[in-house]
Order: sequence, then C-alpha cells, then structure tokens
Amino acid sequence: MLDAARRLFTERGYAATSRQAVARAAGVAPQTVAAVAGTKRGLLEAVVDDAARSDGQPLPVALRSWLQELREQADAASLLRAHARSSAEVSRHTAGVTEAFRRAAAADPGIAELWEDFSQQRRRGQATVVELLAQRGPLRTGLSQSEAADVLWVLTDDALYSALVGERGWSHDRFAAWCGDTMCRTLLRPETFGNEP
Repeated sequence: MLDAARRLFTERGYAATSRQAVARAAGVAPQTVAAVAGTKRGLLEAVVDDAARSDGQPLPVALRSWLQELREQADAASLLRAHARSSAEVSRHTAGVTEAFRRAAAADPGIAELWEDFSQQRRRGQATVVELLAQRGPLRTGLSQSEAADVLWVLTDDALYSALVGERGWSHDRFAAWCGDTMCRTLLRPETFGNEP
C-alpha cells in the first residue's frame, strides 16, 4: 500500500492523489487505507517515513545504521565521504516523494507544518554529524559548527540529488563522490584531506 501511495504521490502529486486511488493501485479496500493511515496527511507521513528507512532501520536519526558507520570512521574526510554515500543512497529512494511533499507543503498549511518538522529533523541529523566531525579535528577556519550543519543540510537535500542525477543525468556514484569531495573541501582544513583512494 505504501509503495502504491509513494508512486502516486510522486507521479500525480499530493493534491491529485486520493486515498481511493491509492486503494485501487494497491488492490485493497479504501477502508484498509483509512484503517492503516487515517487521513491523507497520515498516509503522506507514513510514505515519507517509509521512504527514509531505505536501510531498514527506524527513525530517529540517532538509531540508524549509517550513523554507526560514521562513528567508526577514523578521520574527518572518511566520515564525510561515508556520509555523502549514505545520504545519496537515501536520496535515491526518497527524492521523488520528497518533491511531492515539498509541493504539498506549499499549498496546504497543515502539510507545511509537517514539512517544517521534517526539515528541522533533517537539520538536527546534520548537526549530529558535525558533532562527530568535530571530534576528529577542527573545522575549516572561520566555520562554526552551526554553519557546517547548514552546509550539510543543503548538500544532503533530496532536491540537489534530483537536480544533478534526475535532471542533469549524473550517475548516482558520480553524485556521491562529488558530494563527499564538496563536503570535505567546504568543511575541512585543506591539509586534513586528500583525494579518496
């Protein structure tokens, strides 16, 4: 059911997708959709949450396996490149539904509140990454931890993945490598990173 809802939200947008249409696409009764998700907003919330769990782990961010992978990185550059790879992998699964979510938020005040919560959660996740980064050495001179979290928040936005991979035709791997390199060059002192082997 969530797969059907994700596909319809991505293809048609939030406003044009009804619970009845999701039920038809999923081959279930409309009452089943209502029982599982409640309102259409509840269905969107469930789809966004499910899409973000591409690693099969539950939110919040602190419980996700990719964060444990970051903790295991020996140096700042390795941490950022691992973060770029895992973030790109999440975006591979979430970019379409995130765009539908973003458009719905622009038209529906209730969804706008949900979008703001989602955005703030993403920002908190990036702040957690920066805390791990700061444990491995100083950031680029003149860059605060708050600014570093803002930079990661932008670089891991699904919209950037959609623009370069979806619209400009970059490969997924090319995007992940570029993103990791950009994170290093933007956040770290030049002497603390080199080209990835």
